[in-house]
Amino acid sequence: MHDLVKMTIDAHGGLERWKQVRQISAAFRASGPSFAQRGPVGDAFAALPMQILVDTTEQKVVVEPFVALGQKGIYRPHRTIVESSDGRPIEALDNPRDTLRTVALGDPWTAPQVLYFVGYALWMYFTLPYSFLEDGVKCEEVEPWGEEGETWRALKVTYPDSYPSHSKQQTHYFDSKGLMRRQDYTVDVRQNIVIAHYIYDRQTFDGFVFPTRRRIYARGPDRAPLKDRSLISVDLNDFKFFRAAA
Repeated sequence: MHDLVKMTIDAHGGLERWKQVRQISAAFRASGPSFAQRGPVGDAFAALPMQILVDTTEQKVVVEPFVALGQKGIYRPHRTIVESSDGRPIEALDNPRDTLRTVALGDPWTAPQVLYFVGYALWMYFTLPYSFLEDGVKCEEVEPWGEEGETWRALKVTYPDSYPSHSKQQTHYFDSKGLMRRQDYTVDVRQNIVIAHYIYDRQTFDGFVFPTRRRIYARGPDRAPLKDRSLISVDLNDFKFFRAAA
């Protein structure tokens, strides 16, 4: 294990504690112009406070309510499903990532497409930094970055093709305590926009350290964030952890 990976895992709760967790729930709200640009479904998604349930052993995320009261969304990498709260199917989409590659700039997204984007992003946010240890994930320490009067160590992470994410290659930044401070990536499903994603207001829940505020900005040359171009704001709270039966 890379020493920086070990350091950040220890700082966020530790690997042995993480191995016991099977699901995580949290209160969730998102907003910003990126959702408005997705059309009516994006607007409806951002209008509601939601509850998230993330499976840590497979890529599965449940969002409820989703787009409308009485509905929930179920994300898996190759199929997204919108159904009623009592389980009646409403809309589904196979291979959603492939469909997003053909959406023209400015065209509205469907509910299953929005669900795919939100689902894979949330799964990554909830499972970092432990997912650095997933099969096929490669980590390499690169040149550090100075910001806010600090020097942050940087980890270039390359994900396998089988791992749905914003982009195959991303850079993660950590402070002197090993806490995650920022992620840089390209959003492949959104015309390759380059992002600086900041992580704020960490709290400890049941022994795990999780950020409760995420702010996502466009990124300019030389890794500089464009703080006047806020794209997405995410607020999370009330994290709960469900462990394997003893």
